[in-house]
This record gives sequence, C-alpha cells and structure tokens, in this order.
Amino acid sequence: MFKNSKLLSLLLSVLFVFSSMGAGISAQAKTTSQLRSEKQKIQQEIDDAQSKLDSLAKEKSETEEYLVALRSKISLLQDKIDTLESDKEALQAEINAIEQKIDKTEKELENAQKEIDKKQAEFDANYELYCQRLRAMYVSGSVSNLEVLLTCKDMSAMLTRSQMIKSVSQQDSEALDKLMKKMEEIEAQKQELEIKRNELNEDKEALESDKKELQESINEINASKSQLDEEAAECNALMRKLSSQSTEYMEMIETNQEQIREIENEIRAAAAAASQGSGSLPASTGGGNGSLRYPTDSTSISAGFPYYSSGGYHGGIDFPVPVGSNVYAAESGTVILVKYLTYSYGYYVMIDHGDGLSTLYAHNSAINVSVGQKVTRGQVIAQSGSTGNSTGPHCHFEVRVNGTQVNPLSYL
Repeated sequence: MFKNSKLLSLLLSVLFVFSSMGAGISAQAKTTSQLRSEKQKIQQEIDDAQSKLDSLAKEKSETEEYLVALRSKISLLQDKIDTLESDKEALQAEINAIEQKIDKTEKELENAQKEIDKKQAEFDANYELYCQRLRAMYVSGSVSNLEVLLTCKDMSAMLTRSQMIKSVSQQDSEALDKLMKKMEEIEAQKQELEIKRNELNEDKEALESDKKELQESINEINASKSQLDEEAAECNALMRKLSSQSTEYMEMIETNQEQIREIENEIRAAAAAASQGSGSLPASTGGGNGSLRYPTDSTSISAGFPYYSSGGYHGGIDFPVPVGSNVYAAESGTVILVKYLTYSYGYYVMIDHGDGLSTLYAHNSAINVSVGQKVTRGQVIAQSGSTGNSTGPHCHFEVRVNGTQVNPLSYL
C-alpha cells in the first residue's frame, strides 16, 4: 500500500515519541525557564517535521506518508501552544504577585512618609523652642557662668546661683539630646523610605518587562493557533481525499483542545457516577469472548484501536455502514450520556453496563434513546451517520473501563 514502508515506520516512531512528549508537558507544574526551554525544543522538532513535509511535498505525493508527517507537526504545534499557554499563565501569576507587592509597598511608603512628616513637625517645633531660648539668652545679655558667680555678694548667693546655672545647663543639654535623637530617627526612616522607593521602582520595571513578555507570548500563541488551523485544514482535506479512496473514515483534526478536554471530562464524570451502581458484566471481561455484541449488522472494521493507518490516535474501532443503518446496544444497561455535538463525536450515546464497563457510539445521524433509559442487548439505540468530525459514514464504537478507553476487540 505504501511506496516506502521504512519511511512510514520511521515517521510512526517519531509520532509516538512526540505524543509521549506532549503528554509529559502537563504532568507537573514547571518554571517559566523550563517552559521556555521546552518550547525551544518543541520548535526545533516542528522545524524538523516541516523539513520532512517539504521533502515529501517536492514529490507531489498526497500519500499517507505525508499525512503521518503532517499529523506529527500538528501534534507538536498543539504541544507548543500548551507550553505557551502554561508560560502565559506563569507570567500572569508573576504579574499579579508583583502588582500586589507594588500596592503593598506604595501603602507602606505612604504610611512611612506620614510618620516622617509627623516626626519632622515635632522636631521643627522643638528646634524652634530651643532656638528661641538661645536668642532670648543672647538678647538679655547673659554673661558667662564665671561672671555670674563672681558678682555674688556672699558664699550663700554663689552656691544658689551655681545650682541654678547647673540646672539650666542640664535642661539645655537634655533638650539638645532630644533634638539630636529625633533628627537621627528621621534620617534613619528617610533612608529606609529611599530603599523602599528603589525597590518599588525595580518592581515596576520588572512588571513592565513581564507585561511585555506576556504580550509577546500572547502574540506567539495567536500566531501558532493560526498556523495550527492552517495545518489542520490541510490535514483534514487530505484525510477526506484518502477516505474517499478507501473505506477508512477518520475523525478530522480538532484544534479546540479545551472542547476536547470538556468532552472527555464529561464522559469520565458520567462513567464515575454510574460506577456506583451494579451490573452483570465484570470490568475485566475480555479476550474476544463475545461478552459484547457488535454494534452494527456489519462486522467489517475500517479502523482499529488505538491508531489509524496514518498514525493518528484512535480511541475505538470503526464500522463503515451507510447513513441511517441501525446501531445496537452492545449489552443491556443504562443510558448515561446523550449528546448532539457539531464537532468531535457528533451525535453520540454512552451506555453503562455496570462494574465500571461502558460503551460509546459516535457520529450517529439520529438517536433513539434518552439519558436514564434502560436498554437491552441488541436494542436499536441510534442510526449511523457522519456527524461531528468525521470524513464519512460509520459507527465509531468505544469500550471503556472506569472511563478509560480499552480495545473493543477484547470484548467482541
């Protein structure tokens, strides 16, 4: 089927490695420097993938080899966007922390300035009183201490005057000491205030730098998303063309990762809620022992689990059947999800069979059951179609154990 099977094997291996890398990115929180290093590494791999695409494009061959390389690049672009989004969140957290610190520092500066102004006012008032006292002594023509003592008429008067001089001198000394101490306190607080002002300016510079970097990151995210949309459109067009040449109908590339996560989370939540009940099938059944029936009259499988022939992940198996064909419940159980989406799975049904085992039927054109309804093995629950991200009419069938996709062929 392929002109160069060795090239396909190599590209599939590369895709597996890239997929593993992508899963690891969100495994734990990383620092901004680690995220940027990861981004550089991914960018290099994107460039390598593009080189491979360029070499294949020169041959003008719209083959599955080209599709594999294109899927690899798309996977890497999604990893890059995830890394950029994490970097953006980390930068935003830094910005928020700096803004809070700036607000706190500005309030501290305001309070410190008020305290300095208060002490300065006290100092100025005391200093003015001290100066007034000195001026009064000068104007009154006060003489030296020795002159005061020598003008005394007797020893008793001399002792009295001496005691007065000593008291006045002590008061002046204490007043001066208080003034000096107050001045030292004010100077120390002014120095602390200046340090805080310098720290505030540094924080404001860091804030502006982070905001600039955040905007650059946002711009790069938008550019990467545009590139991803272009690559996904090319990939989907090629998948449609290849699907028209075979019976393998594929799910098209979905670039809205948030929607995909929401769908998966909803499915897992429904499975977890249903697991509280009881059922007749143990979750460990398998080995292709026929514990589940085929969901369509046709048992022909166009795409298996867990990969398409082109290398893309495939969480179930596909039964190519005409639009409107009957879709049957693989086993008795309770309907836990019914969704009518214009993307991803399209119109899909999920049935809980008890003990953690559930089945999912996607891309239907019509659904005949509702949530909470009990169904029996072989009951018609829907009509097949090609709704959502599908390149052709088929029934996409999944088996899940505790919400996790497993190989359906182990149960049919």
